Amino acid sequence: MAWSRKSAMFASLSIAMYLLGLVLRNQQLVTVAVVLLSFLTWAAMRTAHGDVAATGRRIEDMKADEGIQLQNIAALRKISAARVFEDGEIDVTLRLQNRSNLSKVLELRDRVPEVMRIKKGANYVLMEIGPNRETEISYTIETPLRGFYTVGPVCIRVQDEFGLFHNEREIQLYDDFLVFPKMEDIKDAMIKSRVPKIFTGAVNIRNPGEGSNFYNLREYLPGDPMRKINWNATARQDGKMMVNEFERDAVSDVILIVDSRAVSETGPVSRNSLVFSTRAAASLSQFFLSRRDSVGLVVYGDEIVSVDRDTGKKQLYILLTKLAGAMAKGNTPLRIVTNRIMPHIHRGSPIIILSPLEDDPTIVDAVRDLRARSFEVTVLSPSSLEFEFDARRLDRTGYEVLKTERDILMTELRGLGAYVMDWEPDMLLYTALAGARGF
Repeated sequence: MAWSRKSAMFASLSIAMYLLGLVLRNQQLVTVAVVLLSFLTWAAMRTAHGDVAATGRRIEDMKADEGIQLQNIAALRKISAARVFEDGEIDVTLRLQNRSNLSKVLELRDRVPEVMRIKKGANYVLMEIGPNRETEISYTIETPLRGFYTVGPVCIRVQDEFGLFHNEREIQLYDDFLVFPKMEDIKDAMIKSRVPKIFTGAVNIRNPGEGSNFYNLREYLPGDPMRKINWNATARQDGKMMVNEFERDAVSDVILIVDSRAVSETGPVSRNSLVFSTRAAASLSQFFLSRRDSVGLVVYGDEIVSVDRDTGKKQLYILLTKLAGAMAKGNTPLRIVTNRIMPHIHRGSPIIILSPLEDDPTIVDAVRDLRARSFEVTVLSPSSLEFEFDARRLDRTGYEVLKTERDILMTELRGLGAYVMDWEPDMLLYTALAGARGF
């Protein structure tokens, strides 16, 4: 129970009258002050025993006690989606019911995550609810950053009939939702495996072999099956036997490695290496899976989290969920990651590393090991220097010195045969990939 400004002034006036009555020896002032203080005490006790219990019952629908109840105040919340992408919107509807026979004045705040923005409506309201009546508030929140979030609890302040006291309670009503990294539409990532795997119904890799799509015609060779002979083409070639050659169907193994060490969060909360890396990984995952490639993911920070290679929409959902939950912490070296995954992936498979390339002396050795085992390595590096400089947290001199060191590192990685791109903050992912591949 808390005192309102009115009750505090009322109590101050009563005490002042009581003291003045004692000083002046005025019995009437003392009597009036005692009566006023007695009334305040009665009102306080009445309020304290009025709406103090909170229960956690859930029943079938609102009229039959669904939701969570604060004695005579019941609440039910609905959200429009449990999963949404960055910069998406979620509509929230909160229904309240006053189950007492008295009218109540409420201050209500539905707590939302700090990073969310209220786009429409309001999550705070001051209202009066009549006896046995219900009301509804709605608002829309924007979701600018990926992650796991919770709406709730519902904070309620109930005033008494005299406006002297109020109870502050929280209705423990929670709704969880997940924000995926937003994705960029990529027309061509220009990355293919040198050793694709045979897989029925997969993407065509524009190489001759066993498949279903026509590739070209060639002369008959001993051992070719008779069913491949193109009799019409043979007739046009004056008896020279021609056979159909088909496009080989295959899938590639693509491995995405996302750096989520503590250094990856350097910069503003909405513009840092980890934010851009997770968005790029999500975009690449969607592209490769739509191409029916097999995609695996490794996220490393304080620990190494991996998702086994697979295909299909279910795999995309799993990858997006892992990316949404990536937290910037720890300092695991890249070489430990590569040493762990190399025995489990096919040689020649494309490996895409998304990292700011900072505070890790093992980067060059890790890329050298991958190249020595014939892995095709592409490095996309969102530079935290750019984020810090744009936010004016880094002066020009310090920026130039660190930029020179970064350029030297990238030149060394290119010398090992890796495709490397210094990804600037406002550069499209497709442009960065084209730059890394030399197009």
